[in-house]
Amino acid sequence: MAGDPRTIARLSGSAAEAKQIQREQLSERAKAENILSPEQMRSGNVPINAGKLMMTMLGGEIRPMTPDDLNQFRQKARELGRRFQGGITARQVVDMSLTVDRQRAREQIRMVVPAAARGLKKGSAVTALEVRFITDASGETKGVYRHHVTVEFTGYPEQVIAGEDTAQRAAAKMRKQGIRFDCDCGRHRYWYRYVASVGDYNAGRPESGFPKIRNPSLVGVACKHVLRVMSEIEGGSAVQAFLARAIEKGRKNGDGAGHIRQLQREAERLADKQAKRPMAANARASGDRDFDRARRALRKQSRATKVKPKRTAIGSKRMQALGATPGAHDKLIATTRDLGLTPEEAVAILQAAAKGKS
Repeated sequence: MAGDPRTIARLSGSAAEAKQIQREQLSERAKAENILSPEQMRSGNVPINAGKLMMTMLGGEIRPMTPDDLNQFRQKARELGRRFQGGITARQVVDMSLTVDRQRAREQIRMVVPAAARGLKKGSAVTALEVRFITDASGETKGVYRHHVTVEFTGYPEQVIAGEDTAQRAAAKMRKQGIRFDCDCGRHRYWYRYVASVGDYNAGRPESGFPKIRNPSLVGVACKHVLRVMSEIEGGSAVQAFLARAIEKGRKNGDGAGHIRQLQREAERLADKQAKRPMAANARASGDRDFDRARRALRKQSRATKVKPKRTAIGSKRMQALGATPGAHDKLIATTRDLGLTPEEAVAILQAAAKGKS
């Protein structure tokens, strides 16, 4: 059943299971219709599918798409690309996610088990460490008992060659560096895979079809399964130990290549321990340090929502009010000339006076 630690911890065949899900989703995507492609967005013409206009949920209600919608989609995609220019970290994934996804992660996803890791190569060079995690499912989808979350640690090559650090210290540094991720759940597939692709932090297949129905405003970052994994990356000693093992293996091989797998008995121990944790949203400290740290990470609200606008100094406000007075510019210039001052000197004097009164 959903949430059964034995189901989550069963590692035999889990890699094949993950690949099979990927193949099925890729096949479904190839057959999908009503996809809004980048070419259609750039054209500015509202696409017509089977004799009908494409639909969107932009604005909260499903309706036919308009040329103005296409303009908004293009603008949102550009803003998204600028927003994530430089990648993303586990901390940012938690901070920038929607409150509803963080709440679901805290209340519905009980277990996270790192199953396997390998060095990813591009040509002859290793570019990242790919770690596959298994989480339980919430039970909302019939017949689905667990999900596979893939995380690529882009700081891995740097930490493999950083011989001055122990593997433990290198792992602690690596999990604060850049990542890419993917999840096989529907939330990631239909809401967030496009966001991850445009933001250039997707670890799975890229998605070029704009989510005009599910997420036309391009809000949020990650599903509850990914968020639960991110909390363990930030605060879990088991994940820390697993990453240290991967770095040790990479250093032993010399080039960062190689695979490691979780031991079945360790996976069972982790799943069983996590299954016994209190999951109520208002649960007090459980005595499980890893879990309490992970829960605090997921509870934390996005820093972006707490940024306050800069206060305008009182003197600056006075300067602004003076500048808005009719004829102020001409009067200032005339006074400057009478005093034998340059405009720059006059401005410096006014600014100094304004600061003295603020």
